[in-house]
Amino acid sequence: MITQSRPYVGRWRTRALEIAGDGPVLLLLHGFGDHAGTWLPVLTELQQRGQRAVALDLPNFGEADPVGDGPMLESLHEFVAAAVEQWTEDGVPPVVVGNSLGGVMALRMGADPDVPVSGVVPVSPAGFGHVWFINALEKYSWVNPLLFTPVVPMRLFRYLTANGFAWAAAGSSGVVRGVSRAMAAHFRSGADVKRIFGVAPTLLAEIRAWSSYLPPVPGPCLIIWGRGDRLTLVAGAAVLSAQVPHAEVVILDDCGHCSQVGRPDRVAEHLARFAAATAVDVRTS
Repeated sequence: MITQSRPYVGRWRTRALEIAGDGPVLLLLHGFGDHAGTWLPVLTELQQRGQRAVALDLPNFGEADPVGDGPMLESLHEFVAAAVEQWTEDGVPPVVVGNSLGGVMALRMGADPDVPVSGVVPVSPAGFGHVWFINALEKYSWVNPLLFTPVVPMRLFRYLTANGFAWAAAGSSGVVRGVSRAMAAHFRSGADVKRIFGVAPTLLAEIRAWSSYLPPVPGPCLIIWGRGDRLTLVAGAAVLSAQVPHAEVVILDDCGHCSQVGRPDRVAEHLARFAAATAVDVRTS
C-alpha cells in the first residue's frame, strides 16, 4: 500500500508518498513544476518488488511549503540533505533518485561530502544538453512573466500544461496521460502559475553555474536517460558520464524526459537492482 503523509523535512512541510519494503530507501525527487505523484507508477512497480521507497514534494511544488527567499538551489539542497538524514534507516542512508531538477539534487547529494548517501540516480538531469527554448527562458528572463501569466481560463491552461508534460515525457499511454493530468491539477490559479514558473530563469542560471563545474561524485551512480528526451537531449548523458566516469549509463529507447512515467517498469527494475547492489556494498564495506 502506498501511504501519504504531511511530514516536516527541515524547515518545510511537504507531502510524502511512501511504501514499505527492504532498504536502502529510494528517495525519489521530481522535476521542475512537477510533484511527488510523478513517481506513483514507479512506486507501484517497486512495491511489487518489495523495495522500500519514498517520494517527496520539493519546496515550492506540489503541496510543499513555498521555498522562501534566497538562492533556490541552496534551499533545495538543504531540504534534500534533511530528507537524507530523515530517511536513513538502521544506519543505512538512502539512494537519492531524481528526474530533471530532482536529478540535479541527486548529483548534489552525491557530490556533498557532508551528506552520506548509498548512491545517486539522476534521471535526465537538468543542466546537461538543454534544448534551445530552455536556454532561451534563462537568457530572455524578462519575457518569462509574459509567457507564464495565464491569458486563458485556468481549465484550458491545465489542459495545455498536461499535454505539454505528456509531450515532454514522449508518450501518450494511459499512465503518461494520467500523471500529466495530475501534475496539471496543481495549477489551481494564476498565483500558482506565477509562484512556480516565476523562479524558472533564476533557477536555470543557478543550475547552469553549478553543473558547468560539477564537483566529484565519488559514490555509486546510475545515469538513466530517455533517448526521446525533448528537453534535455540524450547527448547530455555522454557529457555527464564523462564527468562521472565510473557511473553506469542506461539509455531507454522508448522514453522521453520523464522515464518514470514513460516506462515505470523499466525504471523500477533498474532502481531495485541498483539499490540491491549498493546494499551489498554497504554490508561488505
